Amino acid sequence: MCRKDLLNDISNTFEELGFYESKSKQPMTYQRNVKYPSIFSNKSDYAHFVLYTTMRTIQVVVKFQESNGTAIEKLGYTIIDAARSSYDDYLVVCGGSELLKHDRAVEFLNSYRSTAPKLTAITVKELASFIGPDLGSNAA
Repeated sequence: MCRKDLLNDISNTFEELGFYESKSKQPMTYQRNVKYPSIFSNKSDYAHFVLYTTMRTIQVVVKFQESNGTAIEKLGYTIIDAARSSYDDYLVVCGGSELLKHDRAVEFLNSYRSTAPKLTAITVKELASFIGPDLGSNAA
């Protein structure tokens, strides 16, 4: 799997659950590459997705790394970003063998929920379960 595959898996999961891509911000829609202010002045960041359920709005960020490196260290920025998100929830979908090894990225990020209460880290396999409670009678 590569990062592009993970992004496709996420959008496919959204659509299997009955969401569709739209800029309308209406319930049961999602947007891709949504620009928002960075923690650094005069800079912007992009949410990979923003999901509009019937109950909440979820900023979705994808973290993917296959090779050794500074994967965990780079997640620190994610915690700071999640703490200041304007959306109801800040969901990080982790992928790649390096981040998923021993569930370390998911566990690391979730251990900082006291700092960033909107933050939840999961794998793509858990995505439908995370969103499911929001669907009620709108499930596909």
